[in-house]
Amino acid sequence: MNDIQYWEEKLDSFDYEERWNAFLKLVEKAKKGEIILPPPSPRVNLHFHTFFSFNAYGYSPLHVIWKAKELGLSMAGSVDFDVLDAVPEFQRGGLEVGLPFSSGIETRVHLPEFPDKEFSSPHEPGVAYYMGNGFTRLPDKGSEIEQILLSLKKIAQTRNQKVIEKVNAYLDKVQIDYQEDLLPLTPSGNPTERHIVLAYALKSEALIPDEEERAKFWGEKLAMEKEEVKKLFRDKATFYDFIRSKLIKFGGVGYVKPDAGDFPSRSEVNKMIWGLGAIPSFSWLDGTNSGERDPEMLLEFCLANGVETIFLIPDRAWNIPCEEERKIKLAKLYEIVEETKKRDMPVFVGTELNRYGQKLVDDFDSPYLEPLAPYFLESAWVLWGHVVMEMSSRRGYTSDWAKENFSNRRKRNKFFASLGKNTPAEEKAIKQVGEESTSRLLQQFGE
Repeated sequence: MNDIQYWEEKLDSFDYEERWNAFLKLVEKAKKGEIILPPPSPRVNLHFHTFFSFNAYGYSPLHVIWKAKELGLSMAGSVDFDVLDAVPEFQRGGLEVGLPFSSGIETRVHLPEFPDKEFSSPHEPGVAYYMGNGFTRLPDKGSEIEQILLSLKKIAQTRNQKVIEKVNAYLDKVQIDYQEDLLPLTPSGNPTERHIVLAYALKSEALIPDEEERAKFWGEKLAMEKEEVKKLFRDKATFYDFIRSKLIKFGGVGYVKPDAGDFPSRSEVNKMIWGLGAIPSFSWLDGTNSGERDPEMLLEFCLANGVETIFLIPDRAWNIPCEEERKIKLAKLYEIVEETKKRDMPVFVGTELNRYGQKLVDDFDSPYLEPLAPYFLESAWVLWGHVVMEMSSRRGYTSDWAKENFSNRRKRNKFFASLGKNTPAEEKAIKQVGEESTSRLLQQFGE
């Protein structure tokens, strides 16, 4: 291991001071020319999960920032399930290296208006993945907003414990304990379904060190031939996904069917997002589920209920071996983007990186994405403009100030995108924006 690799590994320490020191060491090496970082390119990834929920490679927020700089991204965004723990660290790292940034949250919400419609959570009618983006601060201690935020984590962990009880009963020989086996895998007590899968895989290795015996065990529990399981041992991404699909997701022995109270309401989540000056976003899967087949209906519902943007993962639509499936999903991708453009709704994109094998950034130059890339990039600048305005003066995209000063969404988007393009990720520049009067800002960045 060389010196650079050593410090990059330290970026993922659960000790904040240790990873911040490692980050500064790498930044120093870049300044000295020992590490060559490329200039920014017209590519963004606004959906990096960090180790505060689940990152497939264990990346901390600072490691995500560093990777984004190594890739030459124009902007990076953290998104974590049910927590905002990454916000201060991601912000500090972005400012240190001059990389535009955003932090977000992802959760699942109950949609009582659509009891029979499936959205981004397959096989769970009336449930959808939901996001808030562009957070710049944490809630005040003891506030109602903090209580809503804490409830998201509590709801998720209660559900996880139900899952573990059911899977433990099924696996019998290989059982995990929430406190002893699961919590140590996370820096802030926020394990996800993927952590549960990882914990079971690690526990099986500890309890059944012999590969033949372990393959026999998993073969019996997953209804597979032992030799097939042994092949999966060499492909962790597929093996972990298989465990998750067979044991935890819909149809699995550990699946917990959603009941009232298992997911928060959209109005509760919106209240938290707005209360912290962020932007509500609806997660779009691929347009094939019943709730997504009519993009006009979906988007009108979003706009009527305070949802400002759509968040999607382009890779799901084009990086598909089956040509016929790719054709269908690409058509749906183009359709949803076209409908959002008609309504002046920004579209945020990313790759997640919460599964082994996912890309650090989507291929914006691919013939499939190239026609959409300019809108994705313009939307990212809207988000960065929001972050700048919210950090500097709480005049972000969803603020009363924005509503009072822009008569329509197109004008609002133009202002925030222009401001984003022209404001570097530097504390001095951001502070200066906050000191500018409304008239001056509108003169500079408005129509």
